[in-house]
Amino acid sequence: MKKIISRHSENISLGAVIIVLFAVFSVMQPNMMTAFNIKNILVQVSLTAIAAAGMTFAYTAGVFDMSIGSILALVSVVVARVATAAGLFPAILAAFAIAVMVGIINGLIVTKLQIQAFAATLVTMILIRGIAVLLANGADVPLYSMTSVKFISSGSVAGIPFPILLTILVYACAYFIYHATAFGMKIRSVGSNADASRISGIKTNRMIVAAFVLTAVTAVFSSLIKTAQVMFGKATIGEDFALDVMTTVILGGTLITGGKGNLTGTLIASILIAVIKNGLNINNVNSYYQQLVIGVILIFALVVNGIKTMKNEKQIRREG
Repeated sequence: MKKIISRHSENISLGAVIIVLFAVFSVMQPNMMTAFNIKNILVQVSLTAIAAAGMTFAYTAGVFDMSIGSILALVSVVVARVATAAGLFPAILAAFAIAVMVGIINGLIVTKLQIQAFAATLVTMILIRGIAVLLANGADVPLYSMTSVKFISSGSVAGIPFPILLTILVYACAYFIYHATAFGMKIRSVGSNADASRISGIKTNRMIVAAFVLTAVTAVFSSLIKTAQVMFGKATIGEDFALDVMTTVILGGTLITGGKGNLTGTLIASILIAVIKNGLNINNVNSYYQQLVIGVILIFALVVNGIKTMKNEKQIRREG
């Protein structure tokens, strides 16, 4: 029992923080505890949590994607443009096709051109956002005539909101891939030691490209939910999305140096971020201060992550 608690201590700690914060916010504003607000929190969790699942694979492989917010915007505009012209299903197919293409491009820039992931995806972030603005002609693309789109954000199945079901499905698939397939093992291996993985026969470049593709694909789900909420294709959405996703993944316990991910921690951290944002919103705290809070949380998560990385390296040296 002690070993189980020790192994999951980070997740347990995050869960305890959620309970304490929720209780504090509820005392400050009783509306926090209503069934409507709790459902709203869980729906908002899906926006960050789904994309963070893909980013967990990227961090585990030793890379990350700064362009994820711009992917959100590009997908939003493309879905709105294609849906109004050809229908929702072709629009969703187009969104996933674009995400796969962007993921491959990001991966090839990093692996073939040997450019650091931060610099590479920072450039593509700007380019993709520019493309989204051009496709939108500098304005929002309305989706009012596509009532079926609204189901993605506010529909339900057996009384459970669709975004929550989608989050559960994504994490079930992600957990299986990460822990029960050769692909998951190879991703962890590449992040732990790329050179050793290459020598052992793992195609490291292919794994890194796949990690970028996974990140972009999960961003599509988040974009669909956000677009359905506002019923517009917006080139301006997702401007702070990369910060939220990165904070969630790092706070969840995934090592920024690669090799070790924590999908359960990512999901719990996404709930924590959603509770904080909701609590600040319901108490009428300015959005600028909210971003300041998220920034402070990111700094804290980076410090904790750095300490964990040093301990991990010391353990490896001792075992070696």
